[in-house]
Amino acid sequence: MTEITAQARDSASEDTGYSFVHCNITGTGNGTYLGRAWRTSPRVVFAYTSMSEVITPSGWNNKIRPERDR
Repeated sequence: MTEITAQARDSASEDTGYSFVHCNITGTGNGTYLGRAWRTSPRVVFAYTSMSEVITPSGWNNKIRPERDR
């Protein structure tokens, strides 16, 4: 299992996050997630991004902290 991001933000008012714009996500294998919530209010944006079948269909991994699923 692989995650591309693990953004940590404790509050929605924090001005932090990751932005991936005009990217191509490719690779071999399977089981790659876009990310996981490291803290309570992560912010990650994938805009105008092409994703191959290497990305798991569910996209995000919240298995460690399912209460953070939004």
